[in-house]
Amino acid sequence: MSPQQLPLAVQLPDDEIFSTFLAGDNLTLLSWLESLPTTEPPLRRSQQLTWLSGASGVGKSHLMHSVIASAGSQYRIAYLPLRELAKADASAVLQGIDQADLICLDDIDTVTLEQNWSFELFSLINRVTDNESTRLVMTAKQSAAQTKVLLPDLQSRFQWATGFQVQPLNDEEKINALILRAQWRGLELPNDVAAFMTQRLGRSMRDLMKALNELDKASITYQRRLTIPFVKQVLEI
Repeated sequence: MSPQQLPLAVQLPDDEIFSTFLAGDNLTLLSWLESLPTTEPPLRRSQQLTWLSGASGVGKSHLMHSVIASAGSQYRIAYLPLRELAKADASAVLQGIDQADLICLDDIDTVTLEQNWSFELFSLINRVTDNESTRLVMTAKQSAAQTKVLLPDLQSRFQWATGFQVQPLNDEEKINALILRAQWRGLELPNDVAAFMTQRLGRSMRDLMKALNELDKASITYQRRLTIPFVKQVLEI
């Protein structure tokens, strides 16, 4: 596995990096993840295994992508979006993956009730902790202890991980997060427009960022500033 190799032809969002993640109540988690690539082996298993839990749209994938982006080109990286791989041959997908410096398993709870995945994940975690150097980051909706599994021994391995619950942003923080992401894109998003978006589009950061992507493209196409009337027109709200 070559440096930065991804097992799939996955294009990660280039704007999902640590500097575009508004920490809110996640400062301890953010500090932990930022230090992961720089921690020198041999690693304790609590340093090797990280479990991020939280509802959809709170930023788990953003944080995982940020770890990958910060790792550097010298790292061998494996990223698996498991929601898309649930029906794949787990043995083939995970073969040799423990040789990576950093493994990221997104939405691991989508495969924990599948027999082939359960046994292969159990074996993978054992191989990872035996080598004392690979870092494995996993995301799920629930904590390791609350995640439904087919294999009880797998759950015990999950609970070896250092666990964090990703805390959602409050409404004011969501406004600031939208403005921050817009700035990264070179867009000026006035506070009142960002506030309007959070009020009218719901509270999911995933939906808000998807809307911001649409507005970015429309702003370039029509050479328009982001105003409330323009947002209403583009998003049809």
